[in-house]
This record gives sequence, C-alpha cells and structure tokens, in this order.
Amino acid sequence: MNALYSAKELLGLGLSTLPGTERSIARRAEQENWSFSWQTVQGGPRKMYRAHILPDYIRKAILAREEIDALVPVSPQPLPQDEAVSESQTQKALLKADLLRLYMQAMAIAPWGKKDQARADFLAAYNSGIAYPQIFAALGEINWKTIEGWKIRIKKSNGNTFQLADRRGSCRKGKSGLNETQTDILLRCALHPNKPRIAEAIRMAHSIMRTKGISNGHSEATYRRWLQDWTDRNYHIWVFNREGAKAWNDKCAFYIERDYNLINVGDVVVADGHTLNFEVINPWTGKPKRMTLICFLDMKSGIALGWEIMPTENTAAISSALRRAILRLGKIPQVVYLDNGRAFKSRFFQGTNFEEAGFAGLYERLDIKTIFAWPYHGQSKTVERFFGSFAELERWCPTYTGTSIEHKPPRMMRGERLHRKLHEKATGGHVLTMEEAHRAIAVWFDAHANRPQRGHLDGQTPMELFLEGRGPGVDKAALAYLMMSIEIKTIHRNGVTFQGQNYYAPALYGRRHPVVIRYDLQDTSTIYVFEQDGTYLCEANPVEKVHPAATCLGTEEDKAKLLQHIEFKKGQEKEASATARVFLEQEVLPEHQRQMATIGVLTDDRGQAKQLPAPVIHLDAEKLAREVAENARLQGEADEREFRETLLAMDNSDRFEKLLELEAQGVELAEEWLGFMAFFPKTGDYTNHEEYWESRRMAFTLMYRNQASK
Repeated sequence: MNALYSAKELLGLGLSTLPGTERSIARRAEQENWSFSWQTVQGGPRKMYRAHILPDYIRKAILAREEIDALVPVSPQPLPQDEAVSESQTQKALLKADLLRLYMQAMAIAPWGKKDQARADFLAAYNSGIAYPQIFAALGEINWKTIEGWKIRIKKSNGNTFQLADRRGSCRKGKSGLNETQTDILLRCALHPNKPRIAEAIRMAHSIMRTKGISNGHSEATYRRWLQDWTDRNYHIWVFNREGAKAWNDKCAFYIERDYNLINVGDVVVADGHTLNFEVINPWTGKPKRMTLICFLDMKSGIALGWEIMPTENTAAISSALRRAILRLGKIPQVVYLDNGRAFKSRFFQGTNFEEAGFAGLYERLDIKTIFAWPYHGQSKTVERFFGSFAELERWCPTYTGTSIEHKPPRMMRGERLHRKLHEKATGGHVLTMEEAHRAIAVWFDAHANRPQRGHLDGQTPMELFLEGRGPGVDKAALAYLMMSIEIKTIHRNGVTFQGQNYYAPALYGRRHPVVIRYDLQDTSTIYVFEQDGTYLCEANPVEKVHPAATCLGTEEDKAKLLQHIEFKKGQEKEASATARVFLEQEVLPEHQRQMATIGVLTDDRGQAKQLPAPVIHLDAEKLAREVAENARLQGEADEREFRETLLAMDNSDRFEKLLELEAQGVELAEEWLGFMAFFPKTGDYTNHEEYWESRRMAFTLMYRNQASK
C-alpha cells in the first residue's frame, strides 16, 4: 500500500466501494473528512490522501486489490505502434513541424529578457496571415501554448514529426458499438426484397430486438452509419437482394468492352424495336396509336441506316427496314445483331435447311450472319443508347406521352383539366400522320448524324465516319423481296390499284388474277408485283393522267403524253386482234364444235348444221341446288371485288361521299371501309369543309328515310 493516494489513483484501482468518477470520490472525501496533504504537480497542486488514516472499508478494499494484483504476473506493455494517418493528416503534421522550426529560430535569436516579446511578435505576425500565408491557410490561428506542446511531443518522440499528426478519434475509426446480433437483425430487415426505407428497416429492427429482449441503447444515426458503411463494402449484395438480378447486372456486374477499331462501317448492324413515346394516326384504323419504330444502326459509326414505323413489331416491318438499311449502306452487312424479341426470333429470320423447309431464311439468302442479344440485357445492344437520345425528338412532339409513368406530361394525369384544355388549344387535336412522323424522324436522324460524338468517334460526327466506309451501292430490284407485302390485289385493265393510284406495266396486260404487291411506304413511286407463289412478274409505275382537253387546252407536253397513251392503246388493240384470230382457229372453234355435238347439232363439210335427236337429260335436284348456290357465291365475291376496286379507284373525298350514301341506305360496310370513315374526318379535306360533309350526311339520311317510308 502506498502512503499517499490521489482521487485519480483511487479511481484507477477500480474499488467497488468507491464511486465511479474522480469528482465523486473527491466529494465523498470532503463529506467524510479524509486527511490529506497538498502536492505540487504539473498543472497545479492536488490533494493526496493519507492511506493509513483512510476509512477502514477503503483500506481493506485497497489491500484486497493489491493482493489480487500481486498474484497476476506483470507482462511488459507493448510499444505503441504508429497508427496509419491520411495524406491530409501527414501534410498538416509537416506544416506544424515547419511552424515549430520557425518559432524556435525566432526564440533563439531573441536577446535575454526579450523572449516574451519575441514570442508575442512571432505569433502576431503568424496569426495575421501575412508572414506565413500557406501555413496559416492550413492550420489557422494558434497560440504559443500549442506550439510549446508540439515542442514537448517532438522531444519525447526523439524528433519524430509524425507525432504532430492529429489522431483525435482515429482509435475508433471504422468501429461501431453494435454487436453481431444487432447487425444481423438490421441486415435481415434492410435486405428485404420489398425495399423498405432505411428508417423503416431500423424501426423494424428495434421492434424485433425489443421482442427478443436484446439490449438496444443506440440511436438511429448509429444504425444508419453502420448500414451505410456496410453497403459501401457489400454493394453487390445490397443491390441483388433489394433490386434483383437485372439491377445487379446493370450496376454491379463486370461488363465487356468492345474494341470498335477492329470493325469497319457496315460490318455489324444492330437492330431493335422501340415503342414511340408519341401517338401517330394508324392509317389502317384511323385511330391514334403508339407505334413501333424498327431501326437498324451501324455499330461502327452509330448512324441510323434504315427504319420503319408499324403498329406492332413484325417481320414485314423488319424486312422493310433492313432493305432501307442496305440501300443506304451501299453494301450487304456481314453481321446483323438482333434483339431477342418475338419478331426477331421468327424462323423467317433465323433460316433453316432450304431442302427441308422449302425456303431460305432472309439472312441466309443474303449471306448475313446473325447474333441474338442476351434476354433482358440492354447493354449488349448499342441501339438502346441511341433510343435514349431519340427521346429528344419525342419530347417535342405534340402527342408526347412520356418516356415512363413518372415522366408523363401533365395533360395525361388525373385532374389536369387546364393542361388538357391548353394542349387542345395549342395543337387543335392534331395527331401526326405516318408521313409526318417519318419526316420528323428523318430530320432528327440527320441532325444526330452530324453532331460530334465522344467515345470511339473521338470528336468525329457519325456522318463523317459513315461516308468514309460506305459501299458502292446495291441493286434495288434484287432487294424487292425484302419489301413489305400487303393484301392480295387483283389485276384489272389499268394494272393494280394501290392507295387510290393505278400502277401499270406491260407485263400485266391481259391478266385478271390476284397478285401480291410489295412496296416501300417511304417511296411509292414503284411497286413490285409477284405471283401468289412468289414468282416475280414486273415493276409497276403509277399511271400518268392526261389533260381532259389536251388537244385544245393542253400544252405540247400534254399533247405528246396523250398521243403516247393513244398509240399504246392502239398497239394493244392490234395485238389483241391478231392474237384473237389465232386463238379462234386453235381454241374457240374446236371447243364450239364439241359443244354443238353435245347438244345434238352436227355440221357437214359445207358448214350446214344437222339436227340430231335430242338427248335425254337427267336432272339431279340436289346437285342443281349446289351449283346454283356456288354460282351465287362466286357472283357475290365478284361483285364485292368489283365494288372494292371501284372505291379504291376514287379519291378520298369521292370515296367518303359514296360510303356516306351506302351507310344511309343501311348497307353493312366492311371493316376496311369503317376504318377509312373514321380516318377521313381527321384529314384536312374534311376539316376544311366540315359544313359541306355534315350537310351531305343529313341529305342522304333524309332522302333514304323518305324512300323507306314510301
């Protein structure tokens, strides 16, 4: 037992009979009048309590403690190791050492008795920020006691300037007061797939701990800091559990980097479908619809080569977009990188064994290799990034619907009547047509192709790189089978009718059977005609119309055009008459003679007919009824086909007026004409003369109502 003990030393013994703080021990000593003496130490005098006259319970506790300590072998204390310090702490420690050196130099040159004045002058110059501005900017204002403390620390560490580094709180850095049980409960709550908020997860963890009787004296901020630190080191686990595998792939998984220097323009073409974020009038139904944009993008230059707009993603639209891409590229691409969608996975594009399937896949015919992207992996398709930029155009369209639910325009939200009225007033209810949408998309594609790009383009524009590697060109006719096919058309004497326009070629002369036409919506100056079995017939062009009175009122060009048409018509007539005579001798007369013999009439050598006894004809009632029904059906189909061709030959206004009349008569119209009647009122031909059309509708209604009443 020592002779004297201070309150701090008594606290260090850890006696159970004494309070737990130095101040409480001093207060008890004062209450119980412990005997003490004053001892001068660094920092001022302190009370030292005499051990031999301390209360008995304290002396016994001290003796018991010393007896226990005597039984425990004393191991040497390990030498303190330098803790890791940051770059900022190291820099400040070096600046402190520089300031200490300057301070000691100033004190060394000061004469005897002038040390205090020299110290004051040095600190005044430093704290003004003028003498040593760089050190002052980093350390701020300092008093002389702090510098003297630095000197003592350097002296005790044998000149180690790193002892001046600020290590306050570093002993607890990266540590937490939470135990393993508490952190496990918190993680189970925070990693729930329903993605609870951090505050909600912490509250749920507190509730579970209370239920299980686990002590919890930590604040919400403690849990939040620990969870943030854990997430920073286990981000992949955090994302996978809360957001799923796709988010993990997008945010955490290693990704493969492509070297675009290894390919040339046109080597690889990327294709994908994108649902437009604005509405377009569907010409087949006349109703607004968010259509699908099929786009083929050159992987090297990033330029949009070909595209098509369709109500849904299908093989016809894709083949048309591919044809345009090949025409613009000027050569056949080596590889087409396709989406994993339903249309791209069609066997029409994959291709199978020609001998077994009876046809060759589209890319197999063109000797193009195909690669399909991984499902739900947008990073593998460079066109996805292109569609992200394409949203710039979509946001400026009058029928913009938003790129997501969160980004819908106000007019599409509930209760936004004012925004809907303003939109209706600004746009007049106008919805883009297919042609307008194509034009807007083409303008934006050109603008995007002429913008300098970063990445592998390194400041070049896509157009500059594309023009350097563009091919020499391809034969348009050779790509005809890639064009979109529509419903079967029937050849009439002026060729075939498509979108109200007659298309003709000499190869169509004399034919009256259904054919398949293929066309390009962006270029209707030519259509290609095929047999129903796929055999190529011809390339048909629009029939040129002539001046109604070319000889009197027309120009020389009108007269020449009329003369050309007349000569062509006479040439057909001459060919028909010559062909008819041959056909009469070889086919018509022999067949006529067989028919005459069947009904009992024979001709002698002089051509005089001789009547034979009439043959007995046995009639079958059921067979006769079937033949009558079949003839009626065929006649109905022929009438319907002729009616349809008549309507298609009309312009839009005449066709609409005719359909109004039929509607007033109560005729049941086909779905095709109902769609046209819904589409036409949205065009300028109707809106500019709306009163006229309403009057015609009313006149037809009254006229046929009166006829029905009579």
